[in-house]
Amino acid sequence: MPQQNFLVIGWDAADWQVIEPLMAAGKMPTLSKMLKGGVKGNIATLNPPLSPMLWTSIATGKRAYDHGIHGFVEVDSLTGNILPVRATTRKAKAIWNILNEAGLKTNVVNWWPSHPAEKLNGAVVTNQFHKDAPTHGDDWPLEAGSVFPENLFETLKELRVHPAELTLQHVLPFIPQAATLDPEGDKVLKPLMRVLAHCASVHNAATYLMENEEWDFMAVYYEAIDHFSHLAMKYHPPQMEGVDDKEFELYHSIIEAAYRYHDMMLERLLNLAGSDCSVMLVSDHGFESGELRQLELPDVAAAPALEHRKYGVLAATGPSFKKGEHVFGASLLDVTPTILHHFGLPVGDDMEGRVLTDVFRNPEKPGEIPSWEITGKQVEFCEEESGSSAGMLKQLEDLGYINLSQKDKTTYVEQELNYNLSLSLLDGNRLEQAKELISKNYKSYGELRYGLLLARTLLRLGESENLKELLLDLTQKFPKQKAIQHFEGLLALRDGRVGDAISNFKQMESRGLVSIELLLEIARALMISAEVSEAKAYFEKVLKLDSENAVALSGRAQCYLELGYTAEALADLEKSLEQQFFQPNSHYLLAQAAHQLAFDEVAVKALKICLQQAPRHQAAKALLMKMEKLEPKRTEPIVVVSGFPRSGTSMLMKMLRESGLSLYLDETREKDEHNPEGYFEHERVKNLGLKNDWLHESRRQVLKVVSPLLRYLPSSEIFKVIQIKRPLTEVIVSQEVMKGKSKEEVMKHFPFQMAMEMQQEEVRLGNWLKMQPNMELLVVEYYDCLDNPANVLKEIKSFLNLPLDIEKGEKAINKKLHRNKLAT
Repeated sequence: MPQQNFLVIGWDAADWQVIEPLMAAGKMPTLSKMLKGGVKGNIATLNPPLSPMLWTSIATGKRAYDHGIHGFVEVDSLTGNILPVRATTRKAKAIWNILNEAGLKTNVVNWWPSHPAEKLNGAVVTNQFHKDAPTHGDDWPLEAGSVFPENLFETLKELRVHPAELTLQHVLPFIPQAATLDPEGDKVLKPLMRVLAHCASVHNAATYLMENEEWDFMAVYYEAIDHFSHLAMKYHPPQMEGVDDKEFELYHSIIEAAYRYHDMMLERLLNLAGSDCSVMLVSDHGFESGELRQLELPDVAAAPALEHRKYGVLAATGPSFKKGEHVFGASLLDVTPTILHHFGLPVGDDMEGRVLTDVFRNPEKPGEIPSWEITGKQVEFCEEESGSSAGMLKQLEDLGYINLSQKDKTTYVEQELNYNLSLSLLDGNRLEQAKELISKNYKSYGELRYGLLLARTLLRLGESENLKELLLDLTQKFPKQKAIQHFEGLLALRDGRVGDAISNFKQMESRGLVSIELLLEIARALMISAEVSEAKAYFEKVLKLDSENAVALSGRAQCYLELGYTAEALADLEKSLEQQFFQPNSHYLLAQAAHQLAFDEVAVKALKICLQQAPRHQAAKALLMKMEKLEPKRTEPIVVVSGFPRSGTSMLMKMLRESGLSLYLDETREKDEHNPEGYFEHERVKNLGLKNDWLHESRRQVLKVVSPLLRYLPSSEIFKVIQIKRPLTEVIVSQEVMKGKSKEEVMKHFPFQMAMEMQQEEVRLGNWLKMQPNMELLVVEYYDCLDNPANVLKEIKSFLNLPLDIEKGEKAINKKLHRNKLAT
């Protein structure tokens, strides 16, 4: 593996949804050129999307519960004082520490958090390099511990830019009418100048080190896009409802100018790095720029994080990387492993991320090491200045990330850090640890947010009874909270009460709640109840709010597949996997779509990826074996009789029983006037969607499963399905008569809408059955059973390869029970 220099550029909150229109308009030429010569893609953030936690994960390849940075501030264990989070709190080695151990020289500029500076083989400029500047002309000291080595201290100190040094020409690209505004009193201009001066200071320090200091690896972090976005994204075109016309006219250029400014800085960095340097540009998350933008944020800690989007940007260029390629499925945790691999170094087994091998020109198998935490020597830090944190704390409070107005600041900070840690544990699927921590904090503080977090944890753990008790407690304490009702709907869904869940969710929707999560839950519930067209409509509601939502894209694709729109399904799945690569079932659905379109090479590749991500995905295994013409594992199939209710399933079950086959039934449902010879079913089938671990008991017997429940048959079994079809008009009449109506009344007011929906469901079911590699299908006609049962039984005998007494079986037909025929 080559060991050219490597430059990492961090753009906090940069988002392709803002960048791509600007590149298309020729307004970000440097990034456009970089992408033509390299790779690009989305990069998934972690939860919670708070910058100190995320940038530490980027630098370590570990989540917050391993690296120790849990928020913006911390409590000094010796004094009890509240401090901005410090680099000394980090418990894991950063990429620059590991590279130093390998003998490489590293420079780090403005990483969050990096104060006090680490004593590296190289140089460090910390995130406290540019503190709030005093009145222009007053002494502006540089805090001790902000720069290493000390011989760079005075030089870099002079490279800082004071906001008062900015001229009108610096500001006009952001606010063309800036000359008409009061630089001290305007609510946007003054903070904009502060952010711009800070950004220029960081850039000055970075370019100075690149030009004047030797380095093998360099990391520079710019937070300005995030700050510009929190300040002015609500003014970004198109104009949002509720934004004042005059304010829109004044400030609508800020976001575009911010990105163009970063493109100009990128040009300088790339020129200094040189063509033999590999460069990676990354953001920790995106930023809402469309319909989900918020005019006002709630008055809670870290409220600005509500404006963040799940996907940030990833781009890479240079000798190590491919050209013009797209990278899929990247996570923030993959950055450090990928950089280690670039330098030919092994990846720690305790790092949760992976090497993005697909981005390299000459991919090699990554090396492994148990952990980098047990190698080398302990990191040393510079002495920091005591009592110097007030300015940084005020800045964090002004930005809305912390709220230190509480009387007991220490308890408040501990609560915030515990909450953030809880979110990280949930995000990393450490459910038991999360439950223990969240339960403790809910008991101690009784806050709604901890209660809802505990509800989410119990739901994922499947602890329904504990969840019911918790929701009852929450309802008593917080009777008007809509979020509690949402969890009641989720619990109903988990317990198989799909109708109750849909009713619950739609009631919330009708009250005006606009939530992607709620819309997705409605769509999922509708899919479970086989309301495919309506589910598709809800997935599309989500996509109207967030066109890149991976879950909604995959959900709509599944709807498309069942509706017979295979090409559309394939397009959605490709886009979904571009956003989030780790979606085993989406790879499986893509394989199904590709196979139907005769793109078998694509299908096989997708199936193999699915099985890499989910080795137990039985349906993918079955389809892959079928496509590669491999002999499947010899498992005796389960025989299923299916069809719509009132389509003749009971009649067919009786035919098979009289022919000598054993039926799996319990006779719980007694004979009645509608089925005087019995229903031939088992009560367990009704709860097939919740529990199917009994299915093996039905082997060597015949099981009746009505059509809507076929979807719940597991992919781990092989099925031979005999589907009986009856004219849908007769099916509907029979169903309505069973509800107490007369045949004449039904025909007079025939439910044509129901007929159309049932016809659509029949088509969807047919499409779905064709896609199931573990199901073999035989379709028999209702009237053939009545008029020529011997021929039907011969077909079934051949299909099942079982002995049948056809003569006895055909005697099971009782034509007198054909009471709802439409023609005599």
